[in-house]
Amino acid sequence: MKKKCLLISILVSLVLFISGITYSLFDSSASANSDLELASFLVDAKKTNYIDLPIDNINPGEDIEFDFQVENNSDVKVVYNITIKTMHFMPLNITLLDDNLQEIIVCDENRERNLHNELECTSKDLELGFMNNDIHNYKLHVDFPKEYNTLEYSSLVDYINLEINSYQKLD
Repeated sequence: MKKKCLLISILVSLVLFISGITYSLFDSSASANSDLELASFLVDAKKTNYIDLPIDNINPGEDIEFDFQVENNSDVKVVYNITIKTMHFMPLNITLLDDNLQEIIVCDENRERNLHNELECTSKDLELGFMNNDIHNYKLHVDFPKEYNTLEYSSLVDYINLEINSYQKLD
């Protein structure tokens, strides 16, 4: 009887051991952080993936400019784009310029609105290297044309959100 119990215990242990090996051969898993941003905005020496600009103190005939940089946070080449979102209640001319003052995005009513009814303008894909502290400089130019100096536009408040989306470039 003791031999029979010992033999059954050994067989059960052997079956469990072998099934564990078989399971481990066919099962694998990995996890990744999909929220990882390879590139980020650099504003006042702070890194961020979003910039919120309230537009509440601009008058017709005035313009404002906002300077920022895009920096690579990794040791690989990065492809990124910049998205501008605004409700565009005010008839503003919104232009994103690079450091050579070349237009990257002109965000106006010719662009489509998203599901939240925001005017959404996205740049073409841009490439950022990782060697020699590669940083791209940008200027967001917002102009409120003088011809809209009417009571109708006097109390409007708007906002501009900038987002950066990036991914690793595979060569």
